[in-house]
Amino acid sequence: MESEDILETLPKRPARHCPVCGARVAEEAKVCLMCGATLEEETKVEAPPPSAAPPRMKVVQIIVMAVVAVIILGGSVMLGLRLTQGDLFAPAELPTFTPTQTSVPTFTPVPTRTATPTLTPTPLPTPTPLPPQTYTVQPGDTLIDIAAEFDITVEELKAFNNLESDDIGAGDSLRIPPPTPTPGPTPTLDPGEPTATYAPYLLHTVRTGETLSTIAQHYGVRVADILLASNLPENTETIRPEQVLVIPQSTLTPQPDTAAIVSSAPTPVLNYAAPEMLFPPDAATFSGPEANITLQWASIGILSGKEFYKLEFIVPAAEGKTTINVYQRSTAWRVPIDLFPPADSEDRTCAWRVSVVRQVTSGNDPTYKVISLTGRRRTFVWDVAAP
Repeated sequence: MESEDILETLPKRPARHCPVCGARVAEEAKVCLMCGATLEEETKVEAPPPSAAPPRMKVVQIIVMAVVAVIILGGSVMLGLRLTQGDLFAPAELPTFTPTQTSVPTFTPVPTRTATPTLTPTPLPTPTPLPPQTYTVQPGDTLIDIAAEFDITVEELKAFNNLESDDIGAGDSLRIPPPTPTPGPTPTLDPGEPTATYAPYLLHTVRTGETLSTIAQHYGVRVADILLASNLPENTETIRPEQVLVIPQSTLTPQPDTAAIVSSAPTPVLNYAAPEMLFPPDAATFSGPEANITLQWASIGILSGKEFYKLEFIVPAAEGKTTINVYQRSTAWRVPIDLFPPADSEDRTCAWRVSVVRQVTSGNDPTYKVISLTGRRRTFVWDVAAP
């Protein structure tokens, strides 16, 4: 209540106005802030009522309003012109962007894949065929005996040595043809490659640890072909060291067991190398019928049930030379005393050699087939005892 009483006691003064521009000024002001006119304290001008504005102030207001209207009108006109020309909303020109050129990676073309050429089968190395054997004719030998010994015909032996007659003499050298089994068809190779020449077969001496399958794989043939060429039973599974196998260079076709008329003797199949003869040395000399002469040769391995060593012993006799064939499994044979050459024999040279044979027929007079190479004969002189 006291504050309201104080407010009511303050005197109510009329508002003070500038006498020049009519703007309201503070009671203590000496200069009008609107127009800068000097206010005199003595002059007390009563301000017109609020509703009535001084004439000069109205003129100023009118001028200001007119200027504002002109500015607004001019701006509107310019805005309209720019809108009609399309300059106002035209997109601003963007700065030209020059891209920085970077190094382009070098493109390496993928090489064109060429078709894989057809592989041409490489023929197996051509084995060296067996050379023909050389046989020195012994006293009393005939072409029939030599041909039968090597399981060939007389005609083949004569043709191979260019002989026109059956006459031969002791000391003559005859060439014995090697076995020549008929090879199968030659494998077809690439036309641009030379045709490989294969030997009909080759001989392989079994080493320790080898089996039929490993040998067949080594030569690129079948086990059945080796068994057939080597004249072994089809169910053979075991082989022994030092055994000689015949390796065919072409597929052999088994022939049926039928009787056939052939123009020549069958081709022999050799399973073993020639046994090495050990004692006595070649051209040795023994004296007297009581001389201990034991022929010895090296073993070629374990012989099967029907295989034997064949010892061919040629000794001088009263009527020329006598050939004695001994079939046994041991590797030594002692010459009997009763084979001592007659005392009046001029030629006292004995000859001998060893081969491996297989018994073909049995009975009182069995037959045998040679299944090994035959070595060169050795000789020794069985002289009379010194007086």
